[in-house]
Amino acid sequence: MYVRMTFFKVSDGKISDLRDLYNKEVIPAHKNHKGVRFVHLLESLDDKNEGISVTAWDTKADVDAYEKSGDYEKLVGMFKAMYSGEPSLRSYEVTASSEPILLRIF
Repeated sequence: MYVRMTFFKVSDGKISDLRDLYNKEVIPAHKNHKGVRFVHLLESLDDKNEGISVTAWDTKADVDAYEKSGDYEKLVGMFKAMYSGEPSLRSYEVTASSEPILLRIF
């Protein structure tokens, strides 16, 4: 399984607007992509203007296909006016899990 995480900060008072747009645009946009397991928005408990968008994918090929689709850039662009800086994208492979069946399935 593979996980992509976009770390971001928003301008004061914009997290609610970001959450609304995330639910309206980001979650539905991922439903059409093969291999997506989940899409989550995490909001920091320590900094009300900080968050992480997390997606999980079955295979590296699914991640690559998503990256080539251009949807990520399109979605990030929708939030540009809300960001207080550039978001940072990181990708990871899940190599250990409390649910070891996940590692054997894919």
